Amino acid sequence: MITEQGCLARREALWQRIPAEFDTALITARPHLMYLAGFEASATVFNSQESAASLILTREGDAVLVADNAQEPFSRAAFVTERVEPLWYRCVEAAPHRGQLLGQTTAEWLRSRSKSGLAIEFSHTPWLMLAGMTSGPSPLRLHDLDADLRALRKSKHPDEQAQIRECLRVAGEAVAAARRDVRPGMTGLDLYRLVLRVASEVAGRPVHVYGDFVSGPGAEAGGGPASNRSVQSGDLVLLDYSVVINGYRGDFCTTFVCGGTPTSRQREMHAACMAALESARTLLQPGRTGRDVYAACRAPLESAGLGNHFPHHAGHGIGLGHPEPPYLVPESDERLEVGDVVTLEPGLYIPGVGGMRFEHNYIVTQEGPEQISHHSLSLDN
Repeated sequence: MITEQGCLARREALWQRIPAEFDTALITARPHLMYLAGFEASATVFNSQESAASLILTREGDAVLVADNAQEPFSRAAFVTERVEPLWYRCVEAAPHRGQLLGQTTAEWLRSRSKSGLAIEFSHTPWLMLAGMTSGPSPLRLHDLDADLRALRKSKHPDEQAQIRECLRVAGEAVAAARRDVRPGMTGLDLYRLVLRVASEVAGRPVHVYGDFVSGPGAEAGGGPASNRSVQSGDLVLLDYSVVINGYRGDFCTTFVCGGTPTSRQREMHAACMAALESARTLLQPGRTGRDVYAACRAPLESAGLGNHFPHHAGHGIGLGHPEPPYLVPESDERLEVGDVVTLEPGLYIPGVGGMRFEHNYIVTQEGPEQISHHSLSLDN
């Protein structure tokens, strides 16, 4: 779903933020290789284990991907102008240190081409790639890209939105299967395996699934990893997970009763969560702050006398990271803007009664929020 047009637009936007005296940018963080070049070496094959790559951008429009020969199937799919593929392993001679090979190859290219300043990700760039360039009589000046990339990633381009929609479509099919097939006696691991299988089948490729797969006491605690605990009849089952495709993901949650009917107290909690979700949804408007949305989410819970049982954020941004800006929390002054993809997830957790959380994903538009997840939030199953 990530397109060449989208990558080119993001590279241009990045250059607009970099001071004019810097002529080269070096990208090494995996999410940003996808963001700016559509490059990802699948973790489900042998060739990508312990692999890494770098992307060198020039102000003139060059995009040079440095990835060793074992990553060739993935580098060929990247949206770049040049590929540098150092020989790492070909089943003939012993392979060198993979990270050192990448660092040395990248450094050689930079030394031969970069004439003024170099923009890098301070939090991620390996020292080996900068060896010999930041000291001596004429050290290369450096610009930190971390804040630039963080700001750019907040509002999603159309191809990113399309990718997140696809992640949510796949995840939605999987959660529908889980609601349909869950039975008392199944474990959290059973539910995880079911979701992973269906998500992979719907996506037509291996996918990464992570999140909360809990029931009963796990739901009261607010979540946790899949385990061997068996679902009991009448348990609340809480599923809050993401399906990752091409580095992107959505994030949604639902809670329902397995093998029984909700209690009256659980229905009251559900109604309060639905009111909180709707209240917060109406404030997903450009210019609103994270604290505005959090307050709108919390207000119906407080009105129902349940505010003390809502211990977490009202939602957050989602995309290449989880969570990522904007943060919908009580002390955030971050402002929503057109293109933000956010979650809303009110939840309540009461010992002896149950724990539940409900989450949808939205795109902030000039006309208001567009809901892009469509799974059931019914407490009944």
